[in-house]
Amino acid sequence: MSNLKPKGLTVSVIFDAMSLNYGESTGHISELKKLSRSGEFLSYASRQAIRYDIYRMLKELFSIDSDKEDPLTSNQNVVQFKPEANIKDYIEADLFGYMKTEKNRGALTRSAVVRITPAISLEPMFLDVEFGANLNFAQRAKTDPDLFQFEHHLSLYSYTITIELDRVGEDPNDNISLEPFEKAKRIGMVLDVLKVLNRNIKGRMESLNPLFTIGGVYNVKNPFFLGRLKIKFNPETRKYLLETPVISSVLETSFNGENVRDSSHIGIVSGYWENEEEIRNLLLKDKIHNINDFFESLKKQVNEYYGV
Repeated sequence: MSNLKPKGLTVSVIFDAMSLNYGESTGHISELKKLSRSGEFLSYASRQAIRYDIYRMLKELFSIDSDKEDPLTSNQNVVQFKPEANIKDYIEADLFGYMKTEKNRGALTRSAVVRITPAISLEPMFLDVEFGANLNFAQRAKTDPDLFQFEHHLSLYSYTITIELDRVGEDPNDNISLEPFEKAKRIGMVLDVLKVLNRNIKGRMESLNPLFTIGGVYNVKNPFFLGRLKIKFNPETRKYLLETPVISSVLETSFNGENVRDSSHIGIVSGYWENEEEIRNLLLKDKIHNINDFFESLKKQVNEYYGV
């Protein structure tokens, strides 16, 4: 097993999207998944939905696990990984964890090393509804219209991913320890996916590409910026502002001799934020990047951690 010091990578993201995740439909009505807070409704995409799209894109872009049989089975009356599935052969099991049952060993579990929060809207929803009838199809088939109603919410959203770097490619259950190069490669693929993450929903492809990112590799596994990204909208300029005092306060945190500011990087889409200069002043110039370079800087830190 590896003797690497425990370290965590965390990234918090803001993106702009519409109506990401529906719950169970009632009759003709499809309701968005939503939470209530302070008297307002917020829509969200579940952790499972974000995990699904990251895994989908890992398969599409990097063909992970594509040359092998699907590792899942329902033989024990519950969907779980097959006994022979392991983290060396299946990147999915390494990154997102597993439960499997082996004869004479019972249930073996591995918690996820890539932990994902739901993507929660940063603006309240007002229960906007789209009414449709699929009239063209009905006319062509000479039948009655098929009525439907979709709840909609167009908003900025935020989610956070935290990765336990020292656990990647390490599994005491099967006594597996992968080479450092393979560990760095797997995390690099996840970071590449986050840069271009998207979601297919109700005939649309929604972009989850970041407008703002903040994070880094730290001596403690902690989602420092989870719930700390707040925005305001200026109706006169029709532009958004990121609330920087909250972020600045987090950056002043220190743990085990390390200041969060020293290990943090920011990625930003130029021209989107009204207070862009204020955001750029949160860190030194060499730690402010465009979105592409932000993820490249994290990949460089990951490679340094694994010594590759």
